[in-house]
Amino acid sequence: MKFGITPLSLEFMINYVIKEQGIEGLSNFRLSEVIEEIAEAGFKHCEITLDIFQLLPIRVTEEDLERLKEIKRKYNISYSAHFPISSIELACPNKFIREASIRSIIDAYESFIHLEDDIEMYILHPTGEFITDAMNFITDPRISPIVTTVFTEFAIQSIKEIISNTRIDRNKIAIENIKYPLQETIKIVKELDTKLCIDTAHLLGGFSGKYDLLEITEKYFDIIGEIHLQDYTDEIVNADHCALGKGKNFPPEFLNLIYQKDFKGPIVFELPRKDIITSIEYIRNNVPQIEVPNIKNLSLY
Repeated sequence: MKFGITPLSLEFMINYVIKEQGIEGLSNFRLSEVIEEIAEAGFKHCEITLDIFQLLPIRVTEEDLERLKEIKRKYNISYSAHFPISSIELACPNKFIREASIRSIIDAYESFIHLEDDIEMYILHPTGEFITDAMNFITDPRISPIVTTVFTEFAIQSIKEIISNTRIDRNKIAIENIKYPLQETIKIVKELDTKLCIDTAHLLGGFSGKYDLLEITEKYFDIIGEIHLQDYTDEIVNADHCALGKGKNFPPEFLNLIYQKDFKGPIVFELPRKDIITSIEYIRNNVPQIEVPNIKNLSLY
């Protein structure tokens, strides 16, 4: 099984780049240096957060992207890329917001076009915070289904435009289950013939509705392209980014299920270093048949 991490976050950039090196650290930042350390530490996958390159003044050079290709060959690792989510709203009724969001996604894709053949999966959120707020506000059972249908159609049209403009392989797009009804997300996936990205914490936390993680995984296993692996607890600020076994509901049977089904896609910890280590120990102790990374060194993260 292919375990990986997602190293780039605002927290990482602030605490390990700006805090230590100042603003000039951003101009000297090289993604390849971070990813090589991840590969040396024993991970087989890295999910690149494309948001960072639009939020901060970081250059993406062809030289650095070429270095990523070399690292991929040298360490036999794979890459996925998470499309921007900050201020992005592909389902917004306001066409100007939708158009800007589409442009942001396309720009992120084009910025890493040199690495496109090496990127296994592109993770995409079909909706954003505005839609979450709107659905929390519109609770009338007579109106909510109608509004949800409208949001879903806007999301579908936006993603179709992204695909049309980039010519991206639909099999390389994985729509993530987020704070949006799961069946609407599945509808988007099936309409567009893409893949599904299962976030275990989002399901455990009820972000997508009340569903059983094992049942959903079993039912939609054939269309799952990537898994975001974490626990859920409402006792911390980032409730959906909790180390395995430190939440309330994570079932070890889920790990056994994807092991038995021989899941081939990336399995990504969207967690800080200490929680990644805790999660790996949890897997070792609860599902020992699964081979997990033997972390040697991960000082930067």
